[in-house]
Amino acid sequence: MKSLGLYAHFPFCPCRCPYCGFTVVTGKDDLHERYATALCNELEAIARLAPAEGLASVFFGGGTPTRLEPRLLERILTTVRASQGIAVGAEITVEANPGTTDAARYADLRQIGFNRISIGAQSFFDQGLRLLGRDHTAADALGAFRASRKAGFDNVNLDLIFSIPGATDEDWRRTLDVVVDLRPEHISTYALTLEEGTSFQRRARSGDLPVVCEDDDACQYIGGLERLTAAGYEHYEISNFALPGRRSRHNWAYWTGGEYLGVGVSAHRYVDGRRSWNTKDLPDYLARVEAGSSPTEGGERLDPVAATSERVWLGLRTCEGVKLGRVEREGLAAKKRLADLVRGGFVQLEGARMKLTGKGIPVADAVSVEIVTVIEDLARDAQRGPDPPVP
Repeated sequence: MKSLGLYAHFPFCPCRCPYCGFTVVTGKDDLHERYATALCNELEAIARLAPAEGLASVFFGGGTPTRLEPRLLERILTTVRASQGIAVGAEITVEANPGTTDAARYADLRQIGFNRISIGAQSFFDQGLRLLGRDHTAADALGAFRASRKAGFDNVNLDLIFSIPGATDEDWRRTLDVVVDLRPEHISTYALTLEEGTSFQRRARSGDLPVVCEDDDACQYIGGLERLTAAGYEHYEISNFALPGRRSRHNWAYWTGGEYLGVGVSAHRYVDGRRSWNTKDLPDYLARVEAGSSPTEGGERLDPVAATSERVWLGLRTCEGVKLGRVEREGLAAKKRLADLVRGGFVQLEGARMKLTGKGIPVADAVSVEIVTVIEDLARDAQRGPDPPVP
């Protein structure tokens, strides 16, 4: 039986962070009730796409889901249960912003049925938070974590950002020290990226924002990796660390080719080999759903070459690597490019699996590009078939 997850997107935020490239809106609190109704309607329109045993995971993300009142989140989660079903023991996650959620709200979230919470702490020093344009302080982030524990959450993720312009390596080390002392079950660490169309990208282009160089970025990444693994966290994906048995089941499905549904503005879904996505425009999304129309904006079925490339790219990001088919193994074995990567200590082959080494992980993107290029060539050769015999 296939395992299926569900992602629900909530675009509402108190302000737009200058680095954020997600679909978010500000100053639209009057639309909360209407949006919750639209989500419920969309869920009912795709009823029972999940397997008989129900969804394996549910993830309320954004944006800031906790901008909505608990009663609205409860109504949506109830609709998920009624329309799709949720498997016994499923992972049910909600994202929270330390600046918008008080202690009572965490207790409400736990009572509603969420059993995992992801807190956007980002940093544990105030200067870094100001540089990021966040609306909370380090004390708020600490208070949010403690409130989640008091509410009964025993599966907590903390999101962190490194390579913050104007911050120092010592600032990053202090943040890591605080997090290790807190001992959350899961930690996600992301290098600050300059997303297209963001305030940070415009400032960087104009020379108004100092950009962290690649060497400093790699140094902070490796420092975080070493600090967290030494503290007992499994580095199971390029940006993610977990205590034993506490990987994010929902995100693990993304990285390993699992299928998932998506509802809400800009949400994506991947079912039966087809990927599709909703409109990014909130008024358009609401109008379509309220008219009984589909909010789907587009879709695609990946061709075999693209599907293989994506499988390899995502698999290499994980600690388990990617499983290669016989033709891929034999084809790669004859390629000098792969031999150079293995000889250089960036990649290792273990039976049918290919993994990045400790040396390869910090330069994962560059190494993956090399490998995917070879894999794509092999896939195209397989599609073309053998050359015709020479007369």
